[in-house]
Amino acid sequence: MWENNDYKMCMREESILDFERVMLSSGECSYLIPMLFIGETDKLTAYYDCRGFIPLSKYKVEKTADALYIMEKVLLIMSNVVEYLITPSKVMLTTETVFYDTDSGEIKIAYVPVDDDQDSLRRNLITIIAQLKADICDDYGEYLNRLANLVYSNNYHLRDLVNKLGLLRRELYSQTSAS
Repeated sequence: MWENNDYKMCMREESILDFERVMLSSGECSYLIPMLFIGETDKLTAYYDCRGFIPLSKYKVEKTADALYIMEKVLLIMSNVVEYLITPSKVMLTTETVFYDTDSGEIKIAYVPVDDDQDSLRRNLITIIAQLKADICDDYGEYLNRLANLVYSNNYHLRDLVNKLGLLRRELYSQTSAS
């Protein structure tokens, strides 16, 4: 998907709805990386305009505080994309699809459709939390475990998860500033 500073993907034409394609190619949804679609017989090639952004897989997130910040931004993006007719459970969340601008700290997501959206948002959130946790070098990885537990064990609305994550971030800040 990410190769030579280009991000592109081939997908089945039926994996993305027409109105989603219009919204994603318009660039109106500033939370997602704008896309250009080129159709062939029964498949589409999506080209992503990710200038200034790199996937998190190319950027090592070593501090728990940074990982929690990224997860808060991801949750906020997922809670806002519904306003643009994008279903959060259809958006794949991995360190390959979440992009970061090192200059501004801005987070954007490359829309890659999930085939089976049954319970996929929860599964995707757990996946990206585990991927972020793999690079953590400090002693506070328990906060990512707690976040994963909140996602996995409860049926919170995305905004509620953002609030719970905010509490985790404050608790981590008070613990690290005290030591």
